[in-house]
This record gives sequence, structure tokens and C-alpha cells, in this order.
Amino acid sequence: MEALGIIGFGRFGQLLYQFLYQKYHVAIYDPHQQYRPEFENYPFSTLEEVCYNPLVIIATPISALDGLVRNIANLLKPETIVMDVCSVKNYPINLLLNFLPEDVEILGSHPLFGPESVRKSLKGHYVVLIPARISAGRYEQMKAFWRDLGVRPVEMEALEHDRIMAWTLALTHFLGRGLRELELPSTRVVTRDYKILKNLVEMVNRDTIQLFQDMHRFNPHTRKMRKAVLKQFRELDKTLDQLS
Repeated sequence: MEALGIIGFGRFGQLLYQFLYQKYHVAIYDPHQQYRPEFENYPFSTLEEVCYNPLVIIATPISALDGLVRNIANLLKPETIVMDVCSVKNYPINLLLNFLPEDVEILGSHPLFGPESVRKSLKGHYVVLIPARISAGRYEQMKAFWRDLGVRPVEMEALEHDRIMAWTLALTHFLGRGLRELELPSTRVVTRDYKILKNLVEMVNRDTIQLFQDMHRFNPHTRKMRKAVLKQFRELDKTLDQLS
């Protein structure tokens, strides 16, 4: 595989391109980004041209996926591999399975890294893979694709992924967004743990509000997580009040 297409050129699409363009011929589709001056030298193409590639990576917001999948269904060649990189997995995989032709191969993925956690290399990072509808040989090819970038593949079922990510990802963003409006003070008299907390708040809030809302809207397990966390904080607050 020498060529691939990326649909969506937000922060994560740009990160992928940074590590892929030296290894592959990359075509990009994003009508919202292609006319920005800073991207004038990037290889933007039409949706039809991007979908002609043997590998199509979908890096759009989760909330935009429904309309996109319907639009590309008739543009993909047989045996094309379509791989999404959404932070939620059950919802997008079901969309791809329901609307893409049966001769199109589907691989769900969730790279466990982003612009804030990657500096000069992807080495040592992980990607969760869900082989939704893909032959064994093509699946091995895609695992090698990630390994070639220095990323370690981990196979998981979509429902298991979403249950785990409700705590390991959505909780982190929930806390970071919740603390944002408190205007945590900046002072040189701080503990190491406070610095970590402030860094978390700053890092999480560099992501778009759409990403945050989508990971909660399309992962049903996040609601249970939020209720459990808030219940625990209320109980802890009540316990501390009783000490007064």
C-alpha cells in the first residue's frame, strides 16, 4: 500500500498527516480547512479522489460521521479498507457496517494518543483495533501499518472499549472541563500534584468542545460514570461538612 486518504483535517487529522506523508502518498479531504492560508501547500483533494485510495482513514468528529458515511458509500472501491479513529467505537462501527457496501473492509481504531501527548515520535503509544469486517490478511497488514509508525496495536471488542473509555478517557475530560471555570490560581507555592492537576486542565481544554461533547453523547457508558463520580463527591462533601 503506497497511497491513502484522510477525511477530516482537524487536530488529529493533521497529526496523522505529520507522520504519514513521508511514507505514503496522502490525499486529504476537508472542505472546512482546505482554504485556510496555513494549509495552502497541503494535498487537498475531492471526496471522490480520497475515496479512490486503498485505505481511507476517517478523522472527522463523531457527530459528523452519519452524513459522511452515507456520502461515501457509493464512492469506495471494492476491498477498500475504511478505518475510523473515533474515541468511541460501538456507534461508528455500527454506522460503517450498516451503510458501507459489503465488499468494503472495515477496521475500527482508537489511537490512544493525540497532539498533546505526541512530540516527535509515535513510538511507545498504543492503538485499540476492532476488526469489524476485514480479512485476516488485510488485518495483519493494518497492524503492520501501525507498528511501522511505532504504535502498538491492542485488539478489543467495541463494547468493552466504550466501557473502559468511559473511565479512562471521558472521566479525565469531564474533570478537566469541570475545573476549567474555577480559574485555578497560578503561584510558585504549589505542590507537584497541583501542577499535574493544572496541566491536565490546560491539556484537556485544548481539545475542541465538540470532541468532549461527542465522547459523552455517543458513549452511553459515560452517563453512568458521571453519576457515580458526582454521587461520590456529594457524599465526600457531606462527610467533610459533618466534621465542622
